[in-house]
Amino acid sequence: MESYPTHTTLSKAPTGSTRRGSSTATLWALLLSLAVLIPVIAVCGTIIIFQIFELNLPGIHIHDQSVGMKSYEDTAAWIDSYWNHARLIRLSHPEDPNYEYFVSPEDLGYWVDPVATAKAAYDLGRGSAPLPELLAALSGRKQIVLPVMYYDIDVARQTLQALEDDLAVPVQEARIEYQNGKWAAIPGIPGQNVNIDGTLNHLYENAFAIFLEQSVTLEMITIPPEVADLSPILDDVEDLLAKDMVLSAYDPIMDETLTWSIPAEIKQAWVDIDPDTLDIRLRYDSDDIAGLIEAWEEALDDGREIVLNSDSDDLLEAWNNENILATIHHPPTQYQVGVGESLWSISLKLGIPMWYIMDTNDGLTTSNLNAGMTLTIPSKNDLLPLPVIPDKRIVIDISDQRMTVYENGQVRSTHIVSTGVSDSPTMAGIFQIQTHELNAYASNWDLYMPHFMGIYEAWPGFMNGIHGLPLLSSGHRLWASNLGTPVSYGCIILDLPAAEDLYHWAEPGVVVEITR
Repeated sequence: MESYPTHTTLSKAPTGSTRRGSSTATLWALLLSLAVLIPVIAVCGTIIIFQIFELNLPGIHIHDQSVGMKSYEDTAAWIDSYWNHARLIRLSHPEDPNYEYFVSPEDLGYWVDPVATAKAAYDLGRGSAPLPELLAALSGRKQIVLPVMYYDIDVARQTLQALEDDLAVPVQEARIEYQNGKWAAIPGIPGQNVNIDGTLNHLYENAFAIFLEQSVTLEMITIPPEVADLSPILDDVEDLLAKDMVLSAYDPIMDETLTWSIPAEIKQAWVDIDPDTLDIRLRYDSDDIAGLIEAWEEALDDGREIVLNSDSDDLLEAWNNENILATIHHPPTQYQVGVGESLWSISLKLGIPMWYIMDTNDGLTTSNLNAGMTLTIPSKNDLLPLPVIPDKRIVIDISDQRMTVYENGQVRSTHIVSTGVSDSPTMAGIFQIQTHELNAYASNWDLYMPHFMGIYEAWPGFMNGIHGLPLLSSGHRLWASNLGTPVSYGCIILDLPAAEDLYHWAEPGVVVEITR
């Protein structure tokens, strides 16, 4: 008899269905593992590259600029270029929005150390406890290194001192101005100078912010005007400026006085007021006077020059005393020699002794003068070596044999005279009383000349002059009956009383004008 199992269990789920479910779960587990492992592997690979190739960790920033995965050398070079050379710092004025001045960081004493800063970035992940930094890099977190920065206060000070004048706002002192037909008091305005110490301190305390913003506002010191208000003394200033200040220049050659008034705007610029006492005075420098004289000389338009008789520092006193302040000088001239002219005839014609002309023209003699030559004739002022006495003048007319003596523009006296004979004529020209000799002796003619006053050297060492009737050593008085006719050897002869009077009246410097 056959035997059969009493119980059989059959799976209700197909065998194939069971295998497919297991594979899908495995696949998803694998994909999930890969999703986790690939970033880890990538980051780990990056860390390995970081170590092998000696690069910065990923995510490293110098302030806000990434240097991740850069080499140490590249990082240092970039730091030096970006922080030290690729920027300018703007200096601004706190009260003048239009003012700006640009300097390099180095000019302000700022310097980012590229080596030290690059090393600080490079050392992240390479220290004795690198795990937190490596984990930060693995997590993609940004790690910031601040620049290693230095500040040299001495360099910054030198820069600010060099710019101090350009940065300063000058004080405007109270002043007087002529406006709308009257003088007005203009109040003073404070100025400003750079507060160098304060600015240096600001540069130190805010170095990194200034470096980043590339701008710094200067600290300033307010400088009050010494004279803030002139209105209390406006009337006194008006009185001072109302006084006519005139430069008088006497031309001894032409016997004329020219005058120029100091313009009101120049006088106003000369007003100087003591800030403590409010005393009023005029103050100028020599350049002011030189500029005025130059402008006045241009108005003369003939080459004449204005020469001050005293130092420009004494002009105010001279103005107060109403003195003549200057002399007009004539320039040298040019003369073309005509046919038949001699050096002697030219000398007489121009009123310049021959030896003056010869001295002025190198190599010129009486024998090498030729028609067509151009001679330089010295200034007529060369015959006036002494300071001119402007209010006295002696005029001698050869044709009338008469002398007229002037004082303060008025005739003081007139005299009959005798001048030189034709073979030894008295030269016409502008000369000057140069010497006084109570009783001069002329050895050439063995005679004495009482009350002799030398006026020009006809030749070096030989002085022609004015004197009384001469006396021979024998005791004979010459030419007493010949006054009024040419009889001398070049001098001008007066009677004895006139000669004595003139001798005491005409001091050295009096101009003698001789005409034909």
